Amino acid sequence: MEVDLDVPGETARQARVFVLWFLCLGIAVAAAAFRRPQMSPAERDSEATTTLMESYRRDVLGIAALGLLLPGILTWWTRVRRRRGGPHARGIAVAVTEDGELRLWGRGYGQRVSLAGAQVNERLVDVYSGRMGQWRQRRLSVRAGRPLPGLPAELQVATPAVAEDETLGFTLVGGEGDCVELNRDNYLQVQRLVRKHVEPAVEGAP
Repeated sequence: MEVDLDVPGETARQARVFVLWFLCLGIAVAAAAFRRPQMSPAERDSEATTTLMESYRRDVLGIAALGLLLPGILTWWTRVRRRRGGPHARGIAVAVTEDGELRLWGRGYGQRVSLAGAQVNERLVDVYSGRMGQWRQRRLSVRAGRPLPGLPAELQVATPAVAEDETLGFTLVGGEGDCVELNRDNYLQVQRLVRKHVEPAVEGAP
């Protein structure tokens, strides 16, 4: 099933936006310097030079406008792609396999944990993630009983918390937005499948 929001990817988005602005403004400065007319001191007071400089100033204004407009458009496009339910998030998938693994892959991810003997915990987490703001997650953590070589010992998925979650006795903690979010239906489906595979009983369940 598809992920609804790639919260950890926010750091990568910020880095890309910074690089976009740095490159576009650098190109604008270079273009303005390249377009500057070259003239000797004797030519600076001539009528032709005055006309040439007026043309250069118009060119510089156009280059400056492009140097601001282009990165602005690219920043907007990046933000739209990385919104909740956006194309970037839909490129990430979560699955519980029939042979008993929780898997997360796509967009730089490639993680899995075995559910045999795993410890599973659900809790509420207050997260803050930059321009996305602050919100509360219901988060499912799966810690492998026997971690696979070269793979993480724990995998987490979340969904935005609702009022009903407050009544289920989950522990509330603060933390970072360090796991992807699913929509409510997909999260509950993953939760049911994980519980089905995990023995002994789930820890932290209401």
